[in-house]
Amino acid sequence: MSKPIYLCVDCGTTVVKASLIDEGYHVIDEAKLNMNTISPFPGANELDMQEVWEGLCRVTRELAERNPKAIQDLAGMGVTGQGDGLWAVDGAGEPVGNALLWNDTRARSIDFDGIPGMREAFDLFETNQIYAGSVMGLLTWLKHSRPDAYSRIRKVFHCKDWLNYRLTGEMLTDQSDASLSGYDFAKGDYTEKVFELAGIGDAVKHLAPIVPSLSIIGKITGEAAAQTGLPQGVPVMEGGVDVAVTAVGNGTFLPGSACAIIGTTLSSQIALETGDMDYSDKNCIYVSSPIPGGCIKAMPTLSGASTMDYVKALLFPEEPYPSIEKRLEELPIGSGGLIYHPYICGERIPFKDPFATAGFFGLTQSHTPLHMMRAAMEGLACSFYDCFLPLEGKYTHICLSGGASVSPTVCQMFCDMIGVPCGRISVREAGTMGIARMLPVALGQKKTVEDGSAGGSVTAFEPDGARHERYLMVYQLFKELQQGMGEFWQKRLRLL
Repeated sequence: MSKPIYLCVDCGTTVVKASLIDEGYHVIDEAKLNMNTISPFPGANELDMQEVWEGLCRVTRELAERNPKAIQDLAGMGVTGQGDGLWAVDGAGEPVGNALLWNDTRARSIDFDGIPGMREAFDLFETNQIYAGSVMGLLTWLKHSRPDAYSRIRKVFHCKDWLNYRLTGEMLTDQSDASLSGYDFAKGDYTEKVFELAGIGDAVKHLAPIVPSLSIIGKITGEAAAQTGLPQGVPVMEGGVDVAVTAVGNGTFLPGSACAIIGTTLSSQIALETGDMDYSDKNCIYVSSPIPGGCIKAMPTLSGASTMDYVKALLFPEEPYPSIEKRLEELPIGSGGLIYHPYICGERIPFKDPFATAGFFGLTQSHTPLHMMRAAMEGLACSFYDCFLPLEGKYTHICLSGGASVSPTVCQMFCDMIGVPCGRISVREAGTMGIARMLPVALGQKKTVEDGSAGGSVTAFEPDGARHERYLMVYQLFKELQQGMGEFWQKRLRLL
């Protein structure tokens, strides 16, 4: 009898990845494809939903062609994906339009906090606040700005749910994705009152039904099999949002475990028992864990490694990161007094200002492009510290994962900034590994996710006390500038 093989997919903002992983959590093969986001006007970030599906089909066909035996031994498939945003289909199951993404700020002019009764409702119904790129934020914008598109919506779900629908024909979501916006944690369901206060109470009937992350929701249909190159009838698990599933993949889903996912977003987070949630804290987003009984206190910024990539594309478009980072070591901490704010898409955590902008401060004629590149990396490290600072004393170790964590320079910089030991697991794709740990439970092959281990070695990073003190000086300047920028950001908006 063949040993089970799992097909694990992670659909992010810029890349769709698929891995074949065996029961011992060894990666047999993987494939990935870059996706291009669309920005039709400033503040808008979109993906063509059909192209996302076709991207998944391309990577699965690639794996199937290279691994015909493993594909035939598939025990199950699961998907994780980017959270928030608006992924909507019409009555025929076709996209209403492009997916509007989590870092889309077109709804930033809507003052949800100023709606009478809204702040009280956040606390009463134990729900996350509304921000521009959330499902509720974008639905509200769509109703006011594109009522024709809004009227065609018949189902609202999320990135991984769209792919699950194309695989199985089922339109569902899970508690981790649903919990990000308009969700009552105490009830475990949508909060109709908050939708009504936002003026979109009619949208509640179109929200996808919520099922447990570990549910088997259906099987790959004949039509999907023909497009993906996968066998018809393979069971498909519901899955969960990427920040929660990545925590499962890197082993930081048990209470007290902390991690930072340095991807397109920077998600600094700690796992909690649901009873430890503090709904008065609005400088975070609570995410229901795909593991029953748990939750994640997440502080996902609107810009992560994307802000470094942006600066690199401007200054060093042809030079690879390892080469740049080797030269960065020649520069002292503080980049010669140059401070960078990483808010290229505005910000939602640890402060909420969709009109925030990025910028270099302290620039002089003595600074070089290399100083600016180092300042951009230090600015992201300051944002990381800014998020974790309210959690000081609640963790003793931080796991680093995500695309930028492959860089020892980035990991050591983050470690020195935070001043506590950090570790990076050797697993390259913690999101797909999280799916691999969840699938055996969903399929009834294991009782709990804790039975498994992601495996792999851990690269340890120890903080240097002197460097930590120096980075704290950088952070102090970073923070003082941040706290004084609100008035400028508002005046800049009036200028525009």
